[in-house]
Amino acid sequence: MPLRRTLLLQQMGIEQWILRRPQALKGAAAIAVGEAVKLLIISDDEHLPTALLHDIYRALGIQYENSLILNSEQAARLQLNKPLAVWFVGQNSALSAQQLAALGDNNTLVSAESWQQLKQATAKRRLWQQLQQFQLRDDGL
Repeated sequence: MPLRRTLLLQQMGIEQWILRRPQALKGAAAIAVGEAVKLLIISDDEHLPTALLHDIYRALGIQYENSLILNSEQAARLQLNKPLAVWFVGQNSALSAQQLAALGDNNTLVSAESWQQLKQATAKRRLWQQLQQFQLRDDGL
């Protein structure tokens, strides 16, 4: 905003706001899922354990290209047009109950406490038991 306008607004006591996501006003608010995606991972942790992910991809019979990793804020803007396997890692507190229910419609849901807890044998065992419920190979989902 030009400096003169900013000064006038300050003198009148009007607070200026700055958009955090200006792309949302340009129609980029909805996130579409590609046709190749079979596994959706929702995690707010920025540091993903790549070795564990590679093991999970191999166990499910998919490649990295067949997965989409989003945070809770991105997941809230998700547009699902086909059934997917959805894996929640962590609390995902930014998602409301209604958004979680919408993700659960016609989708396979798996959850894990956190990436740190998945280092423990019992947490890994629970995860593998959940993953055995579905297959994502080309003949599956």
